[in-house]
Amino acid sequence: MADIPDGYEIQSDFGEGSIAKVVKAVEKTTGQEVAIKILKDITDSEDIARLQVEMESISRVRHPNIVSFLNYGNNFNGSPYIVMEWLEGCTLRDILEEKQYVDSLYLVDISLQIAGALAACHKKGVVHRDLKPENVMLTGDNYNQVKLIDFGMAKLLYDGINLTVDGHLFGTPQYLAPERILGDAPTPQTDVYALGIINYEMASGIRPFDGEKSQSILVQHIEEQPKSLLNLMGKENINFDLSILTKTMMRKNPNQRPDINKVLKSLRTLRKTLISNQISKTHTF
Repeated sequence: MADIPDGYEIQSDFGEGSIAKVVKAVEKTTGQEVAIKILKDITDSEDIARLQVEMESISRVRHPNIVSFLNYGNNFNGSPYIVMEWLEGCTLRDILEEKQYVDSLYLVDISLQIAGALAACHKKGVVHRDLKPENVMLTGDNYNQVKLIDFGMAKLLYDGINLTVDGHLFGTPQYLAPERILGDAPTPQTDVYALGIINYEMASGIRPFDGEKSQSILVQHIEEQPKSLLNLMGKENINFDLSILTKTMMRKNPNQRPDINKVLKSLRTLRKTLISNQISKTHTF
């Protein structure tokens, strides 16, 4: 069990990564269940700076599809911590591992919520830059409520902090935009690219750029075009407009991608069309 700040009672260890561990706890005064993320190694100033970015990122943005930030500070032993709402559910990765791909309406509902969360982030100058299915929590009875989590890699556009050191890229190779691989600073279009990758994966069950070696995946992002999404969708899932939108979000040149507000508009239109089509099928005799 990890040491936790005063005012909280630990319930269980939940997860552990290379930088921090997460515990489930209860706030003693209110009885509210929370998740506390605690930095494990306080000797590395870069790790401390990275968690500080996470704290500041979440505190800047309030949105129903972003995990609620509650508190942060330092433990009695100096370890930085962040307190967030406790989420019951699973990740989008869990869903994809179980089902491989999802139907178009569910895909659009999930993508719409992610895009809404990103729009709120971008408005505040925050780029998530580690967007992937593992960082999309799904809650609710049907796992249809999105909570965007883990801003540990987020870049605050206006604070001057740069946590890319000696050419090392923070992020997951399968979801890294070409401009990041080439050394450019992250922008909102970096998140748009990653969401395009996620849409592609939700629709087809495969990632457009993948492999056993990270270097090979990075080269694919820069030099190769993904296979046609229309050819990979299941028969019940084929949707031309979704395929085109996903393709534009994954363009190599960030200036040729739609911004997140245009993505939102396209997804809303697509959702209305999908619902209308479902109603038409229901009333066809």
